[in-house]
Amino acid sequence: MSPSASHAARPAGQLVDAAPAGGLVADWHDLAARARHANPFHGPDMLPPALRHLGGDDVRLLTVRDDAGRLALLLPVAGRRRHRRLPVRATTTWQHTQHFLGTPLVAPELGVGGWRTALERLARDGEDPWLVLTSLDADVARDVEAAAARTGRSTRRLDSLRRAVTRRDPTGAPSPDHPVDHPVDHPVDYVARQLPGKRRKELRRVWRRLDESVGGGLQVVDLAEAGRADEGVETFLRLEAAGWKGADGGAIAHHADQRAFFVEACRALHARGALSVLALLAGDGSAVAVLVDVREGDTVFTWKTAYDEQHAAHSPGLLLYVEQLRRFPDTGAALVDTCADPGHPMADRLHPDRRELVTLAVALRPGAGEWAVRTAPRLLETVDGVRHRWRARHDRPAPDRTRAPTATTSAAPRTTVTGTASTATAPTTPEEARP
Repeated sequence: MSPSASHAARPAGQLVDAAPAGGLVADWHDLAARARHANPFHGPDMLPPALRHLGGDDVRLLTVRDDAGRLALLLPVAGRRRHRRLPVRATTTWQHTQHFLGTPLVAPELGVGGWRTALERLARDGEDPWLVLTSLDADVARDVEAAAARTGRSTRRLDSLRRAVTRRDPTGAPSPDHPVDHPVDHPVDYVARQLPGKRRKELRRVWRRLDESVGGGLQVVDLAEAGRADEGVETFLRLEAAGWKGADGGAIAHHADQRAFFVEACRALHARGALSVLALLAGDGSAVAVLVDVREGDTVFTWKTAYDEQHAAHSPGLLLYVEQLRRFPDTGAALVDTCADPGHPMADRLHPDRRELVTLAVALRPGAGEWAVRTAPRLLETVDGVRHRWRARHDRPAPDRTRAPTATTSAAPRTTVTGTASTATAPTTPEEARP
């Protein structure tokens, strides 16, 4: 093979403006459907409205195509950012407040060579000396580390966290309470696997008390499946705004840009059949709790949940959360990702498996880039220490919030990796975290 032919066969990397990404749509959908890790937050239904409404003017898409010209990697990146106030500005994965997974859309066949192409493109065309990839699946991080090592670039894992998920049991084994002769013909009862009979009995009692409280007729309905997706979305927004998030200013409905993004994204997802809006409804049709799921590839993501706090004593959010897990076998999905804070008591109790996500720093250029990557773990440890001492000195208690599990990007408990030592912040324990 001639040198020119060899060069032509290498994957091609590009940094393209995100705004005119319409020409990518067909390839984008194709990549999203076959990605190694499903990620709707980087998909063509959710990322474009996020860019339009949530300040993505300076975002570019890092893309790589394979030797056949097929899109093999897509990642939104933003330059000139200070990762957690570190002094050297970096190119980072672009995320927003409603975004809970940073893993790029990566084709199964994209290997170390594809990531090498991506890093070289960023080093050549980007403005920053280093790269920070956030909330990245650990196996993808290993590919990036291998690609960086081949080109003599330093890497460091800055953060590591493990959040609750449930993976489908491929054996079709029965639940402990329902033994059968032919397990493969019997769906797994994931709730029964996680909760002992005494706990499940208590949940049935709580359901009856809630049913009495709302006047009877309590039922769970998927409003999206019933053709009432817009109604379900508006009901969620109303319940969230009426609860603790509304009181502290964090409700989506209180921010015009976030509301516009959320409604537009939900409509795009619903049009593709990727949206579920589970609602716990009283007999008169009023909603007691709402849970918004996104189905992407083989994964169900628990995106948003809210409940009517006047019924908090009867744990409507927990009851709906349990119902979602009970329905998991019927979805055909291989994974339920809670998108919950690591260490969240309710999510951890109901979901036995863990998804490892890391934040990875990569030097793009020698000098400042290598220095930033080498010193970032120590600087982050210092920053966290100063923050903890300040909080202790000012005696700031954790907020008292009663809530079902929901993900956050700004306040998620984090394990900071510094050599062999690690420190972690403790999560707030909600009232409903007692299944």
